Amino acid sequence: MTKRNKVAHQTFSDVIGLTVVELILTDHLIIKEYIDVLTNQHARKPEKLSKAGIFLDVLYLHSNAEKKAIYTPLKTNEELHFNILEAEIEHGLIDNKIRSLKRKLHNSKSLKDEVEAELKVLAELVKLHLMEEESEILPKMIEALPDHTLEEIGRDFMKLRKFSFEELAAYPDLTGELIEWKESIEKDSRIFVSKMDKVVENMQH
Repeated sequence: MTKRNKVAHQTFSDVIGLTVVELILTDHLIIKEYIDVLTNQHARKPEKLSKAGIFLDVLYLHSNAEKKAIYTPLKTNEELHFNILEAEIEHGLIDNKIRSLKRKLHNSKSLKDEVEAELKVLAELVKLHLMEEESEILPKMIEALPDHTLEEIGRDFMKLRKFSFEELAAYPDLTGELIEWKESIEKDSRIFVSKMDKVVENMQH
């Protein structure tokens, strides 16, 4: 049974085998769809307004789940400590902007230029944050933690994130995404190693 079918036919408490990395990448895909709209200069204001509230709600749940399920228990991990400190600071900025925008969007019938600009800036900041997670924190988590721990953290993350069945059923088949992500990380690692080899070689001459 594929993960798509497994999620579609079982209750949340029965969903097993999804690691926190898979769940975070799933959530990133959902968030990126909203980012694409909010950063698109050709998207119309009514479309952006209709997506903005959902984007802020999903982002709040994602941020809260990451902080409680991942950052708090892993903050003492030597390999992840500094990355998590950076991520926590970024989350603080993002959370403050979420609260501010929620107030400004409350009962809004139209999207003001200033609020549209704020949404775009937030979406771009979140996009950078997701890229950093995918290129730095997630690979380190895979290397530093055993699979059963990643699955345990995944269960905590899933409960705190409050995924709907629709959200999980829409994105759980991450084979292609994971392969593409893994290849990208490996490519970046090879480039880094190659550069370091040249630095060391030059130092020896």
